[in-house]
Amino acid sequence: MRNFLFCVAATLVVTFSLACAAQAQYGQAGGLSNRTTDAVIRILQRDFRECGELIIVFRYDCYSQSYRSAADRLDGLPGYAPAQEALRLVQTRISSVVSANIDRSRRPIRQGGRVFNAVTEAAIPVLRRETIRAMDEAQTLLLRSPSAQQRPHYTRIASVIDSNKVLLRSALLLLDTELRRVAGLLRGARSG
Repeated sequence: MRNFLFCVAATLVVTFSLACAAQAQYGQAGGLSNRTTDAVIRILQRDFRECGELIIVFRYDCYSQSYRSAADRLDGLPGYAPAQEALRLVQTRISSVVSANIDRSRRPIRQGGRVFNAVTEAAIPVLRRETIRAMDEAQTLLLRSPSAQQRPHYTRIASVIDSNKVLLRSALLLLDTELRRVAGLLRGARSG
């Protein structure tokens, strides 16, 4: 009887130890953890900043790859499945418009170990509109779908998507202002 109780106690200790190790690795059930959420946020913030430094015709391929990297970080974590779906939505939408509008007259560029294709300048307004629309949809998915456990993680990811959207809009406003200034200079040079 003592051996039986010892075996039961040993089994419980081992099971509890494994559960604690899994909890430490994955945070909560389904893989939710601040560590994973922080990693996704860092990817989206860092990559989006780096994309903003590229010439505009290369940015959208960069944005697409950024969202793919963030979604890939969530592979195999069931607690993040809806978040991964939202990130993939953004990546897929941008990627499909980029693929349909690649500028074959420009060579791809390499930066940070990644290769980015250029899109035609005429496609920029469509890409801007589709990117913002996809980001809006992703935010909606993230804010509507979570359980109580998912909510703090998904809200943080939705917040960084919103920040990226603000950066995208402000960069485009600066570009529009600069284009108007150059157009005004050109008009002035022609009339003078």
